[in-house]
Amino acid sequence: MTARNFVKEAAASGQRIRGVHLTFAAPSVIEVLAAANLQFVYLDGEHGCFDWRDIEATCITSERHNLTPIARIPDASSSTITRFLDRGVRGLVVPHVESLDDAKSAIDAAYFSPVGSRSFGAGRPEYGQRIGSRPAYMQACNAALSLCVMIESQRGLDIAAQVAALPGVDYLSFGMLDLAQSLGHPGDPAHADVKAAVGVCIEGIHRAGKRVREDFMNFVWINDVLIAGARQLLDGGTPEQRKGQSQGVTVAALGGSADD
Repeated sequence: MTARNFVKEAAASGQRIRGVHLTFAAPSVIEVLAAANLQFVYLDGEHGCFDWRDIEATCITSERHNLTPIARIPDASSSTITRFLDRGVRGLVVPHVESLDDAKSAIDAAYFSPVGSRSFGAGRPEYGQRIGSRPAYMQACNAALSLCVMIESQRGLDIAAQVAALPGVDYLSFGMLDLAQSLGHPGDPAHADVKAAVGVCIEGIHRAGKRVREDFMNFVWINDVLIAGARQLLDGGTPEQRKGQSQGVTVAALGGSADD
């Protein structure tokens, strides 16, 4: 467990990091985009198309390029959390948290004692070997794990500051489209009421001593990268001009944002 978790470090320090959000399994895309000075890869395990072998292959590719693999999980059950972590995911994004009990349950499943009660298994990359001291290994796993809680409803907004104060929660984020729907504005996350509610919530999170994703992450969805790159390279210009543009298209596409 010697690899750094750039997400956990940035959540604590506020230093900005860059990453790409994947909605489908594409290890080769990670290899290509690693040249764009990324620090993390985000797997959408809730809405994306991944099976367990995909998760593992993505983690292996990320590690090879010194990127931190994190994943939004489909649910916060202990079995789901354990399988994502045992495949090599270094950070969890827990969706639809609406109570302190929801958050505490996720913390308990994600961390070994004394923080939680994570089940110990022979997960990768160690597969139970080359561990040496198991107590030291479990402590190192805890120190290398990042945990994000997603706020996606009015009930989530109501308890966000209390969740932020929990040991084990590194940062919070918002599922803006689901949140807008919960607040009575389906499909309109830019509505003034939604933006105001999020602003008040962020103030409470900051007072609790934690950051939100936008405080330290520059990120972009792979879908947007593909469309932006194709348009820039295919719309106008000579083949020679397009060849020159291709050297910077990936970097130019990064740093945007998208609603969850």
